[in-house]
Amino acid sequence: MDEILDRFVEETPVAVMVQAALRRVFADTALDDLFERHAQSQYTRELTFSTVTKLMIQVATKKHPSLNAAFRRMEQEVPVSVTSLYNKVNGLETGLSQALVHETAGEMKKVIEALPGWSPSKLAGLHLRTLDGNFLAGTDHRLDCLRHYGAAALPGMSLVIRDGPTGLLTDLIPCEDAYTSERSLFPEVLALVNPKDLWLADRNFCTIDYLGGIAEKKAFFLIRHHAGTKLQALGKMTACGSNASGKIYEQKVRAGWLECRCIIVKLHEPLRDGSTEIRILTNVPAKQLNAKRLLKLYHTRWRIETAFQELTENLRCEITTLGHPKAALFAFALAVAAYNILVVTRTALATAHGTTASEKEQAAESLSSYYLADEVANTTKGMLIAVPAKSWDKLARMPLKKFAVWLGRAAGGANLRRYRKSPRGPKKPTTVRRTRRGAHRSTARLLAEKGHR
Repeated sequence: MDEILDRFVEETPVAVMVQAALRRVFADTALDDLFERHAQSQYTRELTFSTVTKLMIQVATKKHPSLNAAFRRMEQEVPVSVTSLYNKVNGLETGLSQALVHETAGEMKKVIEALPGWSPSKLAGLHLRTLDGNFLAGTDHRLDCLRHYGAAALPGMSLVIRDGPTGLLTDLIPCEDAYTSERSLFPEVLALVNPKDLWLADRNFCTIDYLGGIAEKKAFFLIRHHAGTKLQALGKMTACGSNASGKIYEQKVRAGWLECRCIIVKLHEPLRDGSTEIRILTNVPAKQLNAKRLLKLYHTRWRIETAFQELTENLRCEITTLGHPKAALFAFALAVAAYNILVVTRTALATAHGTTASEKEQAAESLSSYYLADEVANTTKGMLIAVPAKSWDKLARMPLKKFAVWLGRAAGGANLRRYRKSPRGPKKPTTVRRTRRGAHRSTARLLAEKGHR
């Protein structure tokens, strides 16, 4: 590559790696093709989907504070007015948001799998996938239907699926109505279940619809028990040792028509809500994974919650000025895609600096998305001015394996100490004071009442 780009690789490797991945994954032709395949009612006249995505990705990565600010910086490149731009964004169908996350994650998964020295963690022949819900925070009251309410305006919610081996957020199930229960979206989730998957989720997903549906697909679940799902004991509890949380027991049970294992942890200390035990339901055979290993796997559920925290703090997944549900969900989808690029970068860094599988995993866990995103936000503007476009085009057109090798070399020259997390001491016990929160409103329902689509 040219000398200018090499200097940026030497000084700010993360910013270069992220920009190269963005150029590769968010190519104009690929984005416009995605729009043509998945758009149901919208069409392209002057403003292309790729142009909209370019503007929104700058907001998601905190390069600009709002869509209007991004438009002003690229006004000469956008063939329509800012009003037409907002109209386009407000009408982007949720299917486009879903397809954008799925297809870009698929491309990034190929890059990770091609990295020199990368190998997936082994899990007894199972593919770990973590499921959780995310509700978008309240937006500004810019829509007419919201201006007479003091309550928070909620633009929607999504279910997100995390891929265990790569750490990518591979699928998004968006929903415009913020009052939608996570449990009611089981048909959309079950459509994504494959044989030999191991689905990890919290107790909100502990229903016979989810449990039975996963089992019928010849897949497996590891889900915390919810009191609303009644269990019938089919045998006595047997002791399985203990861990740091408490004593471990196992019992065969029936939930509805489904027989499964119930792993019980009798806690040394009660939880905040007073619970003295935790129950985890699974249909994984005991010969394949024992109770202790399954509990250790369940504890990794915090990784998807950490991803949501990073989406909120280090990226901009919630744009308060986008009150329309479709626009807010599209912004969240782009933030998820931007987060996945940080995952690729973090994996490349860990793979380049680790020797064994455990060292690579520890290196990846020690890297802070805050410092990665901070370098990207502070460097990208000047870098794009200094580095000629042909240099980025070369990277975008590289064959997959060659690009992965280049990514590994760029990561190998990075100083990981610049990106490591700052460890904090143990949290001190505190008393949480509960307060009554004000009411909130589902933006989608208010728009429906006014006759808006």
